[in-house]
Amino acid sequence: MLPSAAFSWHGLPQYAARQLAAASAELGQDCPVVGSRAQVPIQGVEAALGRPVHWVEASHPATWRKLGLDVPRVFFQSGWAYPAFNALGDEVRAAGGKVCLLMDNNWRGDLRQMAGAPWFRAFQRRKFSAVLVPGKSGRRLARWYGMPDGKIFEGMYGADPQLFFNGPPLANRPKRIIFVGQYIERKGCVPLAQAFAAVADRLPGWELCMYGSGPLQSAIPAHPAIKVMGFVQPEQLGALYRDARIFALPSNSEAWGLVVHEAALSGCQLLLSDAIGSAPDLATHLNAELFKTNDFSSLVAALLKLAKVNDLGLVRAQAASIAVAQSHGPQRFATAVHNIVGRIS
Repeated sequence: MLPSAAFSWHGLPQYAARQLAAASAELGQDCPVVGSRAQVPIQGVEAALGRPVHWVEASHPATWRKLGLDVPRVFFQSGWAYPAFNALGDEVRAAGGKVCLLMDNNWRGDLRQMAGAPWFRAFQRRKFSAVLVPGKSGRRLARWYGMPDGKIFEGMYGADPQLFFNGPPLANRPKRIIFVGQYIERKGCVPLAQAFAAVADRLPGWELCMYGSGPLQSAIPAHPAIKVMGFVQPEQLGALYRDARIFALPSNSEAWGLVVHEAALSGCQLLLSDAIGSAPDLATHLNAELFKTNDFSSLVAALLKLAKVNDLGLVRAQAASIAVAQSHGPQRFATAVHNIVGRIS
């Protein structure tokens, strides 16, 4: 029988609740979930999980006793920067249990990661018996931070294929590019709209539809072929992806990018900056174009190339997106969790 397990998740979103429900089912336990609230109002989190969440303020230390819970034998800790989850992890170790780090950072190879590696090796590595990362880029970073390869597991993030699934052939979909994300500088929403507006006259019949919220919404340039909408709940997003040919995420920094997986499950072509952490897992030469981060001309060229793919290319792109998207999701997460618990307990 597997030992008791519990999870934490900073900014707990609905997709993570679906993954955690699958993991609990895989373990055969009603595993407690300790979560902090997301910045945007996500509905249906506890319904997706199938039970109440133990909500905490991530910036304040928490205890298992105050949560009304026994100390688990295995704890999946969300990051190392949140006092609430750090304190819970400390209690687990003090009681003789094991802690698996949930780490979503992707490999960037910048100065911060170069300098951070010695610190992590000296002060953090010994605390964790395993690390669960989203994919290939996260594995590379965990290795750099000194985690042995055998203690690194992939599959932390993934959209639910019951909500996001293949739609009509791309050639039969509207000539539509879709963006889903916050209207903030990091997401590159304004340059994306500017790039589309710059070449819209060369793309007759095409439109850019943007969904999100944030302070830069008013900075998106007005154009008759650009439609700017508000935040959309997960249950409504699937139909929007299935009614688009291209999904665009031009972020200048993106740890993984769950929306990329949602779009791939929906069969979309992918227009991504080279900063997207999920690109090594989900982008291929058949279904995606990568452009240089913060390079406007590179973005424009990639956009034009995807928009002009012929019907045969669209068939191949759609098939490739669906194929690579099978690598992540609730079942992949559940399997990883089961393997981790079995390995470290």
